[in-house]
Amino acid sequence: MRHFVRTTVTFCTTLLLSACASILGGGTSQNVNLQTTPSDASFVVKSSSGIEMSSGAGNQSVRLPRKNEYQIEVRAPGYQSKNVAITKSLNGWVWGNLVVGWVIGFAIDFIGGAAYKLEPSLVSVSLDKPRGDDAAATAHIYLMDEKGRLIREITTELLPAAR
Repeated sequence: MRHFVRTTVTFCTTLLLSACASILGGGTSQNVNLQTTPSDASFVVKSSSGIEMSSGAGNQSVRLPRKNEYQIEVRAPGYQSKNVAITKSLNGWVWGNLVVGWVIGFAIDFIGGAAYKLEPSLVSVSLDKPRGDDAAATAHIYLMDEKGRLIREITTELLPAAR
C-alpha cells in the first residue's frame, strides 16, 4: 500500500511540475506589439494557413497562439501595403522538462504550443508615401526582441499590388 501511495504521489507531482514552458515560459500564447507609421494604419494578422486571427488600426498589442506562424499586412490610405512575417522559434523554458516532466512535459509543451516563442515580439512598420509619379514608395521595418532591442532593420521598395 505504501508503494502504491508513493508511486501515486510521485506521478501526480511529476504531472503538476511538468510542462516547464507552459508554466514558466509564458503559456501557450504571446503578445505581439504592433507599431505603425502612420499611426492610423490598419492591419490584418493571418495565420500561416490563411485564417484571420486579428485586425485593427493604430498601435496595438495582439495576443497570438504560439504554435503558428503569421503574416501581418499593414495598410493606410495613400500608402502601399506591407507584409511582415512573425515566425516561431524554440522557447528556452522547454528544456526544463529535462529536469522535471520528461516525456509528459515535452508533450504538453509541444501540443499546446508553449514550446515556441514568436519573433519578433515588437513589429514596427513605417510606410512612406511616394515622392512623385516616378518615385517608389518604401517601407522601413524594425524587428525587435521582447526587450525592445533592435534585431534587424529593413528598408524595402514597395511594388504595386497585382490586380
